[in-house]
Amino acid sequence: MVGSRILAAGAFFFLAIFVGGMLYRGPAPLASDADPSVPSAARMRENLNHLLGVPAQQHSAGSPEGVQFRDRLQSYLDGVGAQTTRIDIPFDLENQSWHPSDRIKLLPESPTLHNLLATIPGKSPELAPIVIATHHDSCPWGPGAGDAGSAVVALAECARLLGQSPPQRTTHFVFSDGEEFGLLGVHALFGHNALPINDPAFVLNFDARGTLGGVPMFETHDNNAAWANAIINDLAFPKITTSLAVLVYRTLPNATDFDVYRKNFGWPGFNYATIGGAYHYHTPHDTPENVSDRTLQHMGNHVAFMHHAIDRLSKDELQAIRDQTTSQPSNAVFFDVLGLHVFIMSSATQVVLAVIGFLAVWWRPLRNGIGNALITVLKILPVGLLLIIASVILGFVTIVVLKQTPYHSLRYTPVDLEAGLITIAVTTVAITLLAEVLLKRVFRFSAEFVFADAVWMIVSTLGLVAAFFLPAGAYILVFPVLAYGIVAVIAPRQSLAAWFGWCVMALIVGPVLVLLVQSIGPWKQPIYAVIAGLLCVPMAAVWFASHKFADPMIEPDPSS
Repeated sequence: MVGSRILAAGAFFFLAIFVGGMLYRGPAPLASDADPSVPSAARMRENLNHLLGVPAQQHSAGSPEGVQFRDRLQSYLDGVGAQTTRIDIPFDLENQSWHPSDRIKLLPESPTLHNLLATIPGKSPELAPIVIATHHDSCPWGPGAGDAGSAVVALAECARLLGQSPPQRTTHFVFSDGEEFGLLGVHALFGHNALPINDPAFVLNFDARGTLGGVPMFETHDNNAAWANAIINDLAFPKITTSLAVLVYRTLPNATDFDVYRKNFGWPGFNYATIGGAYHYHTPHDTPENVSDRTLQHMGNHVAFMHHAIDRLSKDELQAIRDQTTSQPSNAVFFDVLGLHVFIMSSATQVVLAVIGFLAVWWRPLRNGIGNALITVLKILPVGLLLIIASVILGFVTIVVLKQTPYHSLRYTPVDLEAGLITIAVTTVAITLLAEVLLKRVFRFSAEFVFADAVWMIVSTLGLVAAFFLPAGAYILVFPVLAYGIVAVIAPRQSLAAWFGWCVMALIVGPVLVLLVQSIGPWKQPIYAVIAGLLCVPMAAVWFASHKFADPMIEPDPSS
C-alpha cells in the first residue's frame, strides 16, 4: 500500500514536469498560407532567410554585413507600409554610457551605430504610442538567427499586420544596433535624445538566449501591479511567466535593451526572451535551421497579442492605470499554471492567504495538543538536513558524470534540459527511498498521525516568512499550504489533505523546474538535486500519513 502511494505521488510530480515541458515548447506553427491577418511562423522564417542571406551571415555592429542587414530590414518594413527612419549615431567609448561587457574590446574602431525606427501611424494620433523593440545586430561569432533574428522577424510580421489594419495608437518599432557589445545602440538613443517618441503607453522588448521552446515574459518595470492586472493574461498561449523570474533575473549580471528602457527612459513594459536551445547561443550554429518554428510562432503571437491588449485601452483606461501606478505603487505577484492562465494578486493579498493557510495548518495540532507535533517537527529537521546533504552529493555526482561527456567544456550543452531533468528524477527516486528508510527508523505509528501536520507546519511557517520577505516567489509555498490546511480542517482523512497539498505543489513547481533548468544551464546540478530532495519531504507526507485523524497517542492496528 505504501509502495503504491509512493509511486502515485512521484508519478504526479513527473507528470506535472512532463506536461509543463510539452506545453512550454510553444504553440503549433502556422504555414505560409495561414490567414494573412495573423502571425505565421512560415512567413517569419521566409523573412529570416531573406534578411540573413544564404548562407546566413553574421551582422555584428560596425561590420558591413550589419549595415546590409539593416538595409534589407528597412526595405521590408517600407514595403509593408511602415514609415522608417535611420538613426545613425557614432559610438564614443569615452563619453557614452554602455552596459559593462568584455566584448567591447571586439568592437571595430570608431563604429557608427545604425539604429532603425519604423512607425505605423495610428488612427488616433492623440493617444499615447506603443513601443515594440529588439536589437538587429548579431554577435561577432554567428549569424544570430535566434539572437535576435527571431525577434526581428516577429516585429516585422506585426508591422505587416498593422500595415494592413492600422492600430488606434501609433506604434513604433525600434531596432537598436550594438546590443551585443553592451547595449550600445539603445544607450546612444537615450544619451543623444534621438528617439522621437513622446510619453509612450508601454514598451515590449524581445530578445533571445537560445533557439528553441516557448518565450517567457521574465521581466517587468518596477511597480508593475496596475499594468500586470490590466494585460498580463493577454500573453499568447502558452502564457509563460512568473514574478519569481523577475526577482531572479534582477540578481544576475545580465541585461537586455529593456534595462535602458526601464531605468533610463523610465518607460513601463514587459521583457521577453527565448531560453531553450542555449547551446546555439552566440555560436556559428545560431542559424535559421536551428530556430524552432514553435519559437517563431510564439514570439510572433506575443507581439501581436500584447500590442492588441495595449492598443484597445481607451485614453481613460490608460490614465487610470497610470494613476494607480502613481498612487498605489507596488509589484504584483503572478505565476502561470501550465501556460493556461496567469494568476495574479497583490503582495498584501498573498500575505493574507499565507496567514489563512498558516492558521489552517496549525489549527489541528493546536486543538489536539501541540506537543506531539512540535516533537515531530524537531525529528523532521535533522532528517531533512540528511536528505539535503544526500541531494547535494547526488548533484555533484551528476556533474562528474556530465564532465565525462564530449560537452564537458561547453557553457551550454545540447542535453541541458535532459541532464537537469534526469538529475531531478534520479534525486527524487533516491531521496524518496532514503526518506522511507529514515522515517521508519525515526518515527513510530503514533507519529504517523502528526507527521503530515508537522511537515506542513514547517512549510506554512516558511511560506508565511516568504510572503513578507520574498513575495515574488512565496506563492510556491503559500498555495500548497492553503490546499493542505483547508482540506485538513474539513476532511476526515489526513492523507487526503496531504494529497491536496502535494498535488498543488507539484503542479506549481514542476513546470517552474523546466524553466529553471533551461535558464541556468547544465552545471548547476546540485541546485536541481537539492530542490528535488526538499520536495521529497512534503511528498513523504502523502505516503506516511495513511490513517484517519485520531488521538495521536492511540496506536492503530499495524494491519490497518
